[in-house]
Amino acid sequence: MIDLQVELSLGDNKNRSTFDTAWKFTYEAFKLVSVGSIGTEECEALVYDNKMISQLRQMNFDIIIIDPAMVCGNIVARLLNIPLVIIEAPYIMPGFLEYATQAPVPIATFYSFRTDFWQRLKNLVWHCVAGAIMRTFAGRFRPIASRALGYDTTILELMAEADLFLMRGDFVMHPPHPAMPNMVYIGGYHVQRVNPLPKDLEKFLEESGGVVVLSFGSYAKVMGKEKAEMLAAGLARVPFKVIWKFQGQRPKNTGENTLLMSWIPQNDLLAHPKTLLFITHCGINAVYEAMFHGVPMVRVPAFAEQHGNSDNLETLGTGVTLDIFTMTSDDLYEAIMEVANNKTYKSAAVRLAQLQRDQPQSPMDRAVWWIEHVIRHGGLPHLKSAARHLSLLQYHLLDVAALLSAAGVAMVLVLWLCCRCCCRCCCRVLCGKKAATKQKQH
Repeated sequence: MIDLQVELSLGDNKNRSTFDTAWKFTYEAFKLVSVGSIGTEECEALVYDNKMISQLRQMNFDIIIIDPAMVCGNIVARLLNIPLVIIEAPYIMPGFLEYATQAPVPIATFYSFRTDFWQRLKNLVWHCVAGAIMRTFAGRFRPIASRALGYDTTILELMAEADLFLMRGDFVMHPPHPAMPNMVYIGGYHVQRVNPLPKDLEKFLEESGGVVVLSFGSYAKVMGKEKAEMLAAGLARVPFKVIWKFQGQRPKNTGENTLLMSWIPQNDLLAHPKTLLFITHCGINAVYEAMFHGVPMVRVPAFAEQHGNSDNLETLGTGVTLDIFTMTSDDLYEAIMEVANNKTYKSAAVRLAQLQRDQPQSPMDRAVWWIEHVIRHGGLPHLKSAARHLSLLQYHLLDVAALLSAAGVAMVLVLWLCCRCCCRCCCRVLCGKKAATKQKQH
């Protein structure tokens, strides 16, 4: 196991613009995976180790399940000749999604419910830039895959051979779009059965007039001191109890209403009837837990897919959004009071929860059934699109268009030559008749 730790500060520099800071934050994160040597050395050590691969073969695994970022798993699946399942977040890796699944990606509507000009421009830029970065990242593994497998291939080609794509999203929170039959949507699969809270925590909630839950996931570890104190100041003003997942030195201005915990039973807290709202960074897991339990949100996205998740939830009316780089304690206080007092947010959240729950199978049961289905049949080749064998030119029928264009040009040229010959023949006949007429006259 490789423990990779990246420090990306949420920053306290008030002079930076929101756009510049957010872009820099996102750019640094993508630069890390696209330019750095993350994973290549480890991948080489694994796939070039014949003894290790032989031992893995002897274990007779039924299936391999990977995250698309762990690209070496695609090579291992081919070396072991076992079915491959990829668990993927559909909106953060457009290059992988489009080329691996062969599902059409309508850029204008794929990333957001909104379709105004600026949103469509944003969609296009994100699609092109993120796709290029991901293809660059995958390209770093091409020589490794080719050498290990003994033929020239790419990671995207190997991903396209996956038997099943488990998509960590659904059409409750994300815009509708085309999907292939081996793409199964399991958004919220991680939401577990609600367990009783510890007694001290249960007492804290029951004695309150309502509780605000704040969690920024693992990103809380990189929060600056000034940012933490700003959040603490805003939370101290609200007339509710606050449970804040926080790691680090306790902010000096933390209010008496605020309970700091290094770990929280988040799913169980969100399910509690005393929970009024959830302050979240909009990570996909946190969002689905809040959706499942019908909890409105104050959203504070930082980077990557979090902004897309937040935009979609804003369109669906489940809360308000704050800018983590420019927000103040007043902004936080006002957002909390707005969401807590305006019942339209709660109503929208409850509606999403009803839609999320009203399914013939739970997302986890659906994921389990499909994984077992792959194992029972040793793969699902009948669900794979034949488009995976086509080049970009072939997929878009550009070769056919070129042939038809050439044939059309040839036909026009032949017709032109025929017309030209006919005209010349007619001219000769007419000229001959005129000459004969003149001779008769003389």
